[in-house]
Amino acid sequence: MSYMYGDPEKFGLTTVGEIDWSSGSYEFDLTVVWQRKFDGVFVYGEDSGCSCPAPFESTGVDELTQITSLESFKQHLAERRRDGYYDRSDEVARLLERLHGLGLR
Repeated sequence: MSYMYGDPEKFGLTTVGEIDWSSGSYEFDLTVVWQRKFDGVFVYGEDSGCSCPAPFESTGVDELTQITSLESFKQHLAERRRDGYYDRSDEVARLLERLHGLGLR
């Protein structure tokens, strides 16, 4: 069985980047950004859980959120960062820089 996180191409997506907000100890708490191949739009999804389920195994492409601007996504990540226990500032900066480099304004 294929799922979006493990096989994005089968869902018409290209992975741009991700941030794992968890400790990484038998758990995940992901924000993942993809670009839709058919129209180039950037979308993101968030999923968390223990090591048993695969990330996004029960999430469909239609459940992803479109990124309308770099600034709005930056604000969303700032909220996630405030709510988190681990400093992911470097990962956030790299993801935002990559999105900017791909043309998101």
